[in-house]
Amino acid sequence: MEEKATLEVQNLNIYFKTVGGRLQAVRNLSFQVESGELLGIVGESGCGKSVSSLAIMGLLEFPGIAEADSIKLMGEEISHKSKEEMRKLRGSQMAMIFQEPMTSLNPLFTIGDQISDTIKLHQNCSKQEAKERAIAMLKKVGIPRAEAVYHDYPNALSGGMRQRVMIAIALANSPKLLIADEPTTALDVTIQAQILELMRDLIKDSNTSIMFITHDLGVVAEMADRVLVMYAGSLVEQADVMTLFHNCVHPYTQGLLNSTIKVHQTSGELNCIEGVVPSLKDMPSGCAFHPRCPYAQEDCKQIRPELREIGKGHYAACLHPLEGRNK
Repeated sequence: MEEKATLEVQNLNIYFKTVGGRLQAVRNLSFQVESGELLGIVGESGCGKSVSSLAIMGLLEFPGIAEADSIKLMGEEISHKSKEEMRKLRGSQMAMIFQEPMTSLNPLFTIGDQISDTIKLHQNCSKQEAKERAIAMLKKVGIPRAEAVYHDYPNALSGGMRQRVMIAIALANSPKLLIADEPTTALDVTIQAQILELMRDLIKDSNTSIMFITHDLGVVAEMADRVLVMYAGSLVEQADVMTLFHNCVHPYTQGLLNSTIKVHQTSGELNCIEGVVPSLKDMPSGCAFHPRCPYAQEDCKQIRPELREIGKGHYAACLHPLEGRNK
């Protein structure tokens, strides 16, 4: 029997209501996360990565509006569930780690209370059992003196420790899907490496699937199995990590890769993509990337490209992909 994908998203569209009308932030986004897979999602700020994850979690607030043909978690349709039903899923079947732990942890409650409350909310256990499990989770994410930290408040911990606490809370009930939204951005390189190693162990030990949202292509190269590249609210390329880094076909993906510092690079200017991500109020006609694309042709200004298969498991939305060009 074929194993179900952990997450399946079909035609997710996200809009924001404004005084000037309804603006579309995400357009026809479809993808899936397989069991035990780490799926990397990359793109510049404003490309729709984070808002898509909020919509999947049922956390998108007004004026945001999410519509989808289907969102399935472990084969179960969740796109039409009520707020109360989604609240029961969050923390048990699916969990999210946010970029800034200090704004996610409540400064008025101890670390132990915040983890224990999550456990008691989703499991039938006593206060003592919840405490024991909370301390075990703190130890699992590599926090020293876990018994003492259990009684600390968030402001007593460093940024790296607070992020570990957020991971402990997210994993407290063994979710099938973990969404990590730039979880290492505010951390120094040493702590970042430890957090990434922790996520690797998580996949290996519990077969949890991870959606890893980041702008750091180095992290993606090291961690991801497959990669989605988003631009201006649309998926522009999708491939396994080796194919994407060695044989990308979308000019935007090429621009992102060229913008990274290479290990052997000793001098010279860093390449960059000219221009900026377009505003939702002023989205270009045709391909949204054409004003910044060095390969754009006349039809790119008129026709919006659809995602199509370039090779096995490799998809791109480009009228003139880079196949065969010197990349």
